[in-house]
Amino acid sequence: MPTSKSKEQSIVFDYRTLRLVVGFVAFTLPIIVSWISTTPLSSISASYYTEARDVFVGSLFIVGALLLAYKGHDRRQIWVSNLGAVAAVCTALSPTSSEACEGDIKSTIHYIAAFILFSTIAYFCLVAFRNRVKDTKDPKGKLRARIYSVCGWVIVVVMLGAVFANFLLPCETSGALSITYWAEFAALWAFGVSWIVAGKIFGLVVDRKHQLVLTAK
Repeated sequence: MPTSKSKEQSIVFDYRTLRLVVGFVAFTLPIIVSWISTTPLSSISASYYTEARDVFVGSLFIVGALLLAYKGHDRRQIWVSNLGAVAAVCTALSPTSSEACEGDIKSTIHYIAAFILFSTIAYFCLVAFRNRVKDTKDPKGKLRARIYSVCGWVIVVVMLGAVFANFLLPCETSGALSITYWAEFAALWAFGVSWIVAGKIFGLVVDRKHQLVLTAK
C-alpha cells in the first residue's frame, strides 16, 4: 500500500520538471512569436501587437505560474522566484510601447518588470544553480556550472547592452539594428538553456542517478 509520502510525491511536480518546463517555454517563446508574427518585430515584446499576442502573454503567465510554484532550496530562492513570477505577469499585462520611439506608463512598467525578470534569472544562473555545483569534482557537475555561468553572463551583458544602446543611440538607429529584439532573443535563449540544463533531463550534463526521467502514467 502506498505511503502518504509516496502519494504526496505523485501529485507534486518534481522541481526538475518545473525547471524543464520553464526553460522550454522561455527557449521556444522567441521562435514561436517570430514565426507567427506577419510583421517584422522591433522586439520580442512587440509581438503583443501582432497575431502572436496570445502566445506572448500566455507564455509569460505560464512562466509566472511555474516560478511561483518553484520553491528552490532555501528561503532566498523562494523570494527571488516569487519576485520573478510577479515580474513575468507584470511584463505580460503592461505592454511595451506600440511605437519604438514613444512610451507611456505601461511601457515603463513593462521595461522595469522585464529587467527584474531577467535579473532574477541571472541570479539563478550565477548564484543559486551555480553554487550547488561549482565546487563539485563531478565532471558533469562542472559542465553544468560552466553552462550556468555562460547563460547568466549572457543575460547580464545583453540586458545592459540593450539599455545603453537605447540611451546612447538615436531611437531610429536602435530600431533599424533591431537591438532590443536580438537582446531579448539572446536573453530568452540563455534563460531557457540554463533552466533546461537545471532540469537534469539530458545525460550529457547529469549522472543517471540524478537524471529526470519523464514517464507516462
